[in-house]
Amino acid sequence: MSKGRVYQDPQFEYVDQYSGRKIVQLTNYLGNSNHLYFTDPAWIVPNRVMVFTSDRENQSNLFRLDFDTGIITQLTDLHGPGRPGGCFSAANQRHYFWWQGEVRELNVETLEEQVIYRAPEGMSPGGRANPTADGTYLCARIMKEPAQETAAVSFSYSRFREFFHAKPFTQIVRVEIATGAVEVIHEEKCYIGHVNTSPTLPEIMTFCHEGPWDLVDQRIWGLNIQTGKAWRIRSQEENDVSIGHEYWFANGETMGYHGRPRGKGGRASEGDHVFGYVRWDDTDRHEVHFPFSSTHFHSLDETLIVGDGTPAAVFTSAGTARPYIQLFKWDGERYVGPRILAYHRSTFNNQHAHPHPRFTPDGKAIIYNSDLTSYSNIYKVEIGDFEDLPEIEES
Repeated sequence: MSKGRVYQDPQFEYVDQYSGRKIVQLTNYLGNSNHLYFTDPAWIVPNRVMVFTSDRENQSNLFRLDFDTGIITQLTDLHGPGRPGGCFSAANQRHYFWWQGEVRELNVETLEEQVIYRAPEGMSPGGRANPTADGTYLCARIMKEPAQETAAVSFSYSRFREFFHAKPFTQIVRVEIATGAVEVIHEEKCYIGHVNTSPTLPEIMTFCHEGPWDLVDQRIWGLNIQTGKAWRIRSQEENDVSIGHEYWFANGETMGYHGRPRGKGGRASEGDHVFGYVRWDDTDRHEVHFPFSSTHFHSLDETLIVGDGTPAAVFTSAGTARPYIQLFKWDGERYVGPRILAYHRSTFNNQHAHPHPRFTPDGKAIIYNSDLTSYSNIYKVEIGDFEDLPEIEES
């Protein structure tokens, strides 16, 4: 296993039993494969070539997938525990990712790597290292991780509530890529996550106060990386709605998010889910009640939204299982749908098995993950005509 190794996974095409759409399984290996987190830039060539993560030969690495040929090329030769992710910078034509306390820059053509930043002793990295729109800086979160008193198995979200209640000392750093100069641009005693730089505004980014949505005081925060000024986005001072999963629209000026009324024990009943979008400066907010609920949402703008419903199996107390890639469309007055685009049937067992549906940059297809074949793989489905898709029935 080495950099530059080429794989040709046998791609499998089939017709979805609900929507009738053709679905292409893009990866097929005895290990988990997943696209990058749905808020993170991944496209080396828009719509055609993307970076993804895969477990091959008992090691996680980064790979590139050429949609036209199906060729998969190994980009990194990492050793040790962990799953690399990161963000691709279109401005620099480089990929940036955390690995064992270091932010590395990867040339996706020559496969050369260099270390851009090392987290200080006692501070653990988190999330992704996000490049700014102009490729000048990286913004990243580091945290003084609370000591684990007793040995415990690690799994997805295993210390989520613990970190929230511990309120650990956390910093957001700005790293100048050309020089390696580092500046702390924000710090506080709070569990911080979801560092997201705007795809078009070089000086603007967002972060969140992480934790159980019902307990977080204020989820979305804006931050000017030049001045260090932070501000609330979609203020929750009224304490009315639990907000989460914020993401940038393609214009880089507007953020989408979803949520539910507080006091639901972390769940939303049908009909009271909320979807909203707001400018980065917390102006021009739009918010509507949304039909059905979904775990994650993504869109390029407000007109067509994709969600991933629920895991394939849920406890009765959590509601009805709807393990579908779903589409919602704005008709000028309300969101209609959801319409079923694909039956993902994923378990959501870990981050690689979260479908995290995302639009291709041209808005014509959805990329998602699913472990319906035991290992997580990456799938692509063309959107086509919204009106042709079946509606989700109450039953």
